[in-house]
Amino acid sequence: MKNAPNIETIDKDRHAKLRVMPNPDFVHAKDTNLIAITLGELSACTNNYPVVFILTPNNTFHPVALMGLRPGENVYYGAEAWASTYVPRMIQCPPFVIALDDRKSEDEVVLTACIDRSSAFLSETEGVALFTPAGEQTDYLNLVSRMLGEVFESQKVTTQFTAKMEELGLLAPFELLLQPMNAEPRKVSGMFSLNERKLRELTNEQVLELHKLDFLPVCYLILSSLFQFPRLIHLRNKQLEEQIVDYRTEIVEPAKAQEAANAAG
Repeated sequence: MKNAPNIETIDKDRHAKLRVMPNPDFVHAKDTNLIAITLGELSACTNNYPVVFILTPNNTFHPVALMGLRPGENVYYGAEAWASTYVPRMIQCPPFVIALDDRKSEDEVVLTACIDRSSAFLSETEGVALFTPAGEQTDYLNLVSRMLGEVFESQKVTTQFTAKMEELGLLAPFELLLQPMNAEPRKVSGMFSLNERKLRELTNEQVLELHKLDFLPVCYLILSSLFQFPRLIHLRNKQLEEQIVDYRTEIVEPAKAQEAANAAG
């Protein structure tokens, strides 16, 4: 197992002169309509964005912050300032990533702080240095390393949470039904959310288990984030020609999902 050729383990010998140029508006995310998040930042995210789940290529679920209703659409982005009080960590991290330590043998799987050498924000003459002239990590690199470590640790809990939601049958297909002005209604699908009805129907033992895992508050934070859709639509209406005048959210119950699948077949 190897990293992509552009991903290098941060090392004082290889990167002694490397600097990172400022990217205060996170312009690399201006066309990002959803971004993976972890439970460690859930409260901040749910105060700004709708949080839903997507099914990854690995056939696992992952929570994401929704920033637009179409691919390539981010209505929170602004060159002067984001229309939010928080920017998710996975947007803050680049050009840094967590990847394999390429200083180890191929038999050793060790994850560590790495850098994407293909990033346009790297320079040897401008920006913030990674290492001091004496070869020590700068405060900036120490801060980045801590952030990457927090993301890595929080991802473990996030994986545990989504697995538990799937085990309890709480994840269900989720649709956003939009009514544009002077146009036919349209549907945004491909998302999953928590089925509140099934959450209420859990046994006492299951509720106690979620409480002990500290997952019960997480469930309600995610459900409450759906109230951020009016904000997203308001921002979208200010920027785009398509004006959404009404919307509703809907969990697709298994019977309805099967009925739709049969009709499509």
